[in-house]
Amino acid sequence: MKLGKQFAAFGAAAAAALLAAGLAAGGASAATGTDVVSGPAGLSPDVAATTHGSGVDAHEQALAAYWTPDRMRQARPESEIPAVKNADGSRSQARGVPAGPAGQVAAAAPKAEPKAAGGGGSPDVAPAAYYPNYPVGHPVARTYGKVFFTSLGLNYVCSATVVNTEGKSEVWTAGHCVSDGQAWNTNWTFVPNYANGSAPYGYWYAYQLWTTTAWFNNNNDFANDVGSAVLYRTNGWRITEYLGGQGIAWNYPIGQYVYAFGYPQAAPFDGCCLVGENGPTYDGGGGTIYMVNYMTGGSSGGAWLMSFDGNWGYINGHNDFKYNSLPQYMYSPYYGNQALSLYNTVRNIST
Repeated sequence: MKLGKQFAAFGAAAAAALLAAGLAAGGASAATGTDVVSGPAGLSPDVAATTHGSGVDAHEQALAAYWTPDRMRQARPESEIPAVKNADGSRSQARGVPAGPAGQVAAAAPKAEPKAAGGGGSPDVAPAAYYPNYPVGHPVARTYGKVFFTSLGLNYVCSATVVNTEGKSEVWTAGHCVSDGQAWNTNWTFVPNYANGSAPYGYWYAYQLWTTTAWFNNNNDFANDVGSAVLYRTNGWRITEYLGGQGIAWNYPIGQYVYAFGYPQAAPFDGCCLVGENGPTYDGGGGTIYMVNYMTGGSSGGAWLMSFDGNWGYINGHNDFKYNSLPQYMYSPYYGNQALSLYNTVRNIST
């Protein structure tokens, strides 16, 4: 999908309003400073109209009823969102070099080995990409997942990754997978270890959505296209306690060797399963980096892991956008102080 004349975007998202009375749609985003901004994750008006009662239980029951297998199958790759297609393709002048000391937070294994409800297979490998075929419960499989949300009355998909935080409630994704056009997407649902329609670890619903202020105010500023969602507990568990979380790193030199994963849904993929690519990163200019990566729309937000040991690594980029003329390259924001600021803001939030 074009962004003006030169971009193809691979994510867009949203959050809506969490009202004190009960999680209906509406409400304004709440700025939290100059660097990051948040909005409560709410329901679209049609889903809000189906709620019975108020509070978290009513919110989750409405989403459980809304996200039927058929709706999930029909959700679109997020690159089709009109606000993204109409963007003018301008780019940040930020440089992709460290603006502070390098830092990292290590991955965390779950408190107890989680129990899954079964898995699914994978089709043939697409050109220059591969299906890692991780079994259900593998640390990568269970910390990556498919995201379903609604924007402008249409349903879309992205990818996200559980990140280790003190709050144990966060997933990491692209900014356009939580906000588009100075609005927050609704009905935001994360399905870890998704495979062929199965949800072996259930459905996790967002409480709050976050992105950088720069991205929220300018959806062409891809150097700042970073986002996070804070999730409600499921069956009393915070998601990182239950599934573990990948680490994260910032202000490292460009050129890290990374492993990228996500759920591409645009052709030649169909969103059925986790897909992988790996290789070194390069300076993309304008505060971005890139790698050889043939994933397509739907993969947005899927993390790039550096220092990956086959199970755990450090998030140091994510599937974000492409130039139409260079489909073999996937771009990401360079993870500098903007990623650090967002991470430090959400890391202690818990539900």
